[in-house]
Amino acid sequence: MNNEINVSVMGFAGADAALIENEGKKPYAYFRVGSTSWRGVGEAREQFTEWFTVRTYGELARNCAMSVQKGIPLLIRGRLETDTYQAKDDPAQTRKDLIIRADSVGVEIGRGTVAYTRNPPAAEESAQF
Repeated sequence: MNNEINVSVMGFAGADAALIENEGKKPYAYFRVGSTSWRGVGEAREQFTEWFTVRTYGELARNCAMSVQKGIPLLIRGRLETDTYQAKDDPAQTRKDLIIRADSVGVEIGRGTVAYTRNPPAAEESAQF
């Protein structure tokens, strides 16, 4: 039995994706996604936004870096993790960050259109044909 928590989140990119490439390591990208829902009933209803840090690796990271821009509606699928850290302004305070280690990122086309561009085959893939 697998003890991972897999999630799907629909939300908006809070910033452009940042790509990190370190020598000898797989590239990764990260960005923030906010997902807003309504809570409560009647006049007590209010909007609540949950923020997630999305991390992607390899080719998906490169594609996110070229495609994810602030404000784009996204669908994210991946494994939910938490990162606990000390607050910079108050080291006695512990904070948590919700992280989605994404295996899939897509544009939610119910809110707009997308022009798709296929990646060229990697050098090792094209050598096989």
